[in-house]
Amino acid sequence: MSVHRSSAWPLTWVAIALIVYATLHPWSGWHWPESQVFRWVLPKLGIEVANDLMANILGYLPFGLIMCVAHLRSGRGPVVSAFLTVLSGSAMSYALELTQFALPFRVPSITDWMLNTLGMAWGALAALTIHALGLVDVWHRLRQRWFIAQAGHGLALLWMWPLGLLFPPPLPLGEGQLLPRLRVMLMEATRDTPLQQWILPADPLTMWSTFHSSVASSSWAPVIESLTTAAGLLAPVCVACAVARPRSLRVILLTGLVLLAIGVTALSTALNFGPVHAFTWLTLPAVVGMLLGAFGAVFLVDRSRTTCAVLGVFVVISLIGLIHLAPLDPYYAQTLQAWENGRFIRFHGLARWFGILWPYVALVWLIGRLWGHEAQEPAAAV
Repeated sequence: MSVHRSSAWPLTWVAIALIVYATLHPWSGWHWPESQVFRWVLPKLGIEVANDLMANILGYLPFGLIMCVAHLRSGRGPVVSAFLTVLSGSAMSYALELTQFALPFRVPSITDWMLNTLGMAWGALAALTIHALGLVDVWHRLRQRWFIAQAGHGLALLWMWPLGLLFPPPLPLGEGQLLPRLRVMLMEATRDTPLQQWILPADPLTMWSTFHSSVASSSWAPVIESLTTAAGLLAPVCVACAVARPRSLRVILLTGLVLLAIGVTALSTALNFGPVHAFTWLTLPAVVGMLLGAFGAVFLVDRSRTTCAVLGVFVVISLIGLIHLAPLDPYYAQTLQAWENGRFIRFHGLARWFGILWPYVALVWLIGRLWGHEAQEPAAAV
C-alpha cells in the first residue's frame, strides 16, 4: 500500500475553501429564496464590471491548475484529468451561484458561472502544458530526493504559512490568537438568550483585558514579544526540517523562511500603514526574537526529522500560549476593522483566519508525523 502523499490535493481543498468563502461572503442575512425569485437557469445581469469579470477567471484558474495536477499525480490520464477538473469546478461554481439566491448581498449570474468554468478550463490547460513539458515529473524526482514520502501536507502548510502573515498579527509573526475571536463569536451566537449570562459576562473583551492586566504586565511585554516572534519563526522551520532530507536543502529552506517572514511582514505593514512604515514592526524585542529564531533554526539543521517534529510540537504550543498573552490594543482593533472591510487586500478577512488557524493545523500535522513515525518511505508524489 502506498504511503505517498501529494501536496496538490491539500492545496486543492484549500482552494475550494477560499472560493466558497469569497463567493458567499459576508455569510450573513441568510433567507429562503422566494419561488418567483429562485431560478435554475441563472440570470444575466444588466450591468457587469470588468474587474469582477476578470476576477471570476483569475479566481478559478489556479484552482483548475492545482486540481488537474492532483488528478494527474493520482495516475489519471490527461483527458480524464482535464474533464474531471472542468466538470467539478463548473458544478461547484453553479451550486455556489444558486446558493447566492439565499444571500441578500450577493447576486447570481450566468456570466460569472461561464467565466468561472473558463478559468477552470484555462487552469487545466496550463496543468496539461506543464505535464507535457515534463516539469511535473522533474518536480516528482526532485521531491523524491529532497523530501520524505509523507511530506505532502507539510509542504502545503509551508505554502499557506505566509498567507496568515498578510493580515497584521498582534505581534510580529504571532499567529494563532484564537480565543478572543471565539469568545466574540460565542457572545454573538448567544446574544439575547439566557445562555449569554451563563456562559459569558456582559463584555467578554473586558474579561480578556482583565486577564492581561493580571498576567502580562507591561514589564513583561518586551519579553513576550521577543519570545512570540522567535516561536513564530521557528514553527514553520520545524515543519520544514521535519520533511526535508539533505542538510543543504534545510539551509536553503531556513534562509528562505527567514527572508519570507521579513518580506511578508513588511508588505503587510506597508499596506496597512503606508510604505514609509514598512519596517516599523522591527522593534528591539522583535529583532531579538528574529535572532533567537534564527539561532534556533541553525540548531535544527543537523537534527533528525523526529527531533524536529518533537521540538515543533513544543514550539507551536508555546506560540499559541504566548500570542494569547499579547495585550489588546485599541489601535490594533481599529486596524482589524479596516482589514475586515477589505480596505487594503480584498480577502474579506480570509487572511486573518489563515493566521489564526495555521498553528493549530501545524500542531495536528506534527503530532501525526510523530504518531506515524515515518513507517515507510518509498517514492513520493507531487
